[in-house]
Amino acid sequence: MPLSVNARIKLLFASVLIKLGKLKHDDFTVEELTALLTRELPVSFPLSIPVGVAKVTMLEGKIGLDEYTNTVSAQLLASLNISVSKTTVYRAHFIVVLSAKPAYDVLNKAVYLSHVSLEHINLVNDEYALIGDTRVLMTSLLPGGVDQLLGRSLQSALSLMTIGTSDRAIAYAKVFMAGSKQTILDYHKPQITEAVYKELRKHTLSHTLRDNVWREVVFARYGKSVGVENNHLRFYF
Repeated sequence: MPLSVNARIKLLFASVLIKLGKLKHDDFTVEELTALLTRELPVSFPLSIPVGVAKVTMLEGKIGLDEYTNTVSAQLLASLNISVSKTTVYRAHFIVVLSAKPAYDVLNKAVYLSHVSLEHINLVNDEYALIGDTRVLMTSLLPGGVDQLLGRSLQSALSLMTIGTSDRAIAYAKVFMAGSKQTILDYHKPQITEAVYKELRKHTLSHTLRDNVWREVVFARYGKSVGVENNHLRFYF
């Protein structure tokens, strides 16, 4: 779609100001960037776990800017749901914070993110958090079902679980038996981190400037670099 008459007038006016040295940069606000992020959410992906099915969903997020480190961050509210035999044994909300450095490829007229890093994962203690009936998990690991645990001590029960069960699955069951929402999330942090990076690798993490958005046309013609300044993502001419 070509630029509208109004957009072409704005483009002409901006071009004149840049050539006269009166316009040095264009700014994108945190709110504008958050709106762009919101359009990409929610997104879900599976986790590889020893027993059951696990899914992470990135629900919503907001953008932050740090001038000192020249980084753009995304604070994302996410959920982790784990089920065994179609029964929920764990669910929780958590916060994921990603950071990256903005850069501009003059040759390809593209803004991109580099040095992407997952900074931290923090549990959210809210009413959504749940540890379900872990007997379902135990049943999946016991050759004779959960009834085999009746009248047994904890040590005896764990010994019974070792029959025909992998060490990884046994360790996984022990995490749930501890009964701590934080401990369960901590166990899954490496898998969540790996899955997030895998999901990011599916995307180019770049944006080629469009020829039907007048602000992007301006930067494609005159842009030199991009960085974080004064709590804005600033495009320098």
